[in-house]
Amino acid sequence: MRKTDKKREREIIRELTQVCEAAKFEHEGFIWLTHEVDYQRFPQSLKVTLVFNEQVDETVMLSEFSLLIPKVQEALEPVIGVMLPAQQIEACREHTMH
Repeated sequence: MRKTDKKREREIIRELTQVCEAAKFEHEGFIWLTHEVDYQRFPQSLKVTLVFNEQVDETVMLSEFSLLIPKVQEALEPVIGVMLPAQQIEACREHTMH
């Protein structure tokens, strides 16, 4: 990873952490988020995954997900230089062992 990639990675993590910490309190069922990226194909390879509690109703999850998409896009735009396409943001449920 190049020095510029490491700097950008730190900036992405910083921005996504801020979105994550706020979303935990503002969005029902939201638990955490993660991202993956291949800097050889940046920013097209950047993918953000928003993770929701498995008990949250699917309708609620989809509603909260749609509200979080623009927050993720707004946070990352200054870092990546473009608006992250919504199709590069996904939602999933966290499955826990009982």
